[in-house]
Amino acid sequence: MEFIQNKKLKTIREDWRGNPFDGKEFQYVDQAFRPSFKALLRWQTSRNPQAKEKRKDQWRPAISLDDHYLQSKDDFIVWLGHASFLIQLNGKRIITDPVFYNIAILKRLVPLPFDLQNLKQLDYLLLSHDHRDHCDKKTFKNLFSQTQPTTLTSLKMSKVMASWTKGNEIQEAGWYQQYQLPHQDLRITYLPTRHWCRRGLLDFNRVLWGSFMIETDQQCIYFGGDSASGNHFAEIAQLFPKIDIAILGIGAYKPDYMMEDVHANPAEALEAFQQLQAKKMIPMHYGTYDLSDEPISEPYHWIKRAFAEAGLSEALILPAVGEVVNC
Repeated sequence: MEFIQNKKLKTIREDWRGNPFDGKEFQYVDQAFRPSFKALLRWQTSRNPQAKEKRKDQWRPAISLDDHYLQSKDDFIVWLGHASFLIQLNGKRIITDPVFYNIAILKRLVPLPFDLQNLKQLDYLLLSHDHRDHCDKKTFKNLFSQTQPTTLTSLKMSKVMASWTKGNEIQEAGWYQQYQLPHQDLRITYLPTRHWCRRGLLDFNRVLWGSFMIETDQQCIYFGGDSASGNHFAEIAQLFPKIDIAILGIGAYKPDYMMEDVHANPAEALEAFQQLQAKKMIPMHYGTYDLSDEPISEPYHWIKRAFAEAGLSEALILPAVGEVVNC
């Protein structure tokens, strides 16, 4: 077993040796997970108890087509659907896990809120892991045909997507590593999640999975990637005690026996938000692709109810796709 990291990057935890890697797969630090073919077969051959409710559910996220923010110099966050966000801080423009089209047989349920040709500036592309609903070849190729962002991603990811980026810079980081950026007023750090990686049948955990902290002197924004519940949220709060906004996944959680080791449900997302001790939360990973057994609107209504019952409604931001959140 070796422990690997990018030796060119700063590691913010002095006791961190790197991510364990057995020469083929990244290994879990705790709570080891491996997808089960038996569980998948059970899922595919079992009846969904919410099937009727799911068929009747025609809810879709609201969408705003006013794309004035593409010419703005102000700080903002705009949800583009699923785990894709356009974030502008101190004049630097960042996009997270961009996936703008159908994914194989999965239809995108809400459109991109602007014409992609209108996106002229993009400084950084943050890629949390290799799953196809977060890492899409067609989206990458179209983005890089008109912009030249630096890709900030995880260890071993360049083997997946280097040919899509037209030779633009890719920086790979292990957990707790800070990327090298030419700006003193912007810091981005790669951090843990509880998840996994695979694009094909035989490439389980060949690349690393994780999340990002995006900081300026005025703002601290956490982009959570994909994650199940875990003690990493409380640990992140210790490392970053002043998180302004946490962007956390709330969808793709049913059936439990398939999803609970890799995705949080809305109640678990609320718990993660509280562990992070963030001021505000923006939910993601719902309403754009139908990935699992819950009705499409269930995560949206559940997260609203959970925050209300906890007396935290004012801390929850539920933007429409394309709606500007000022930060």
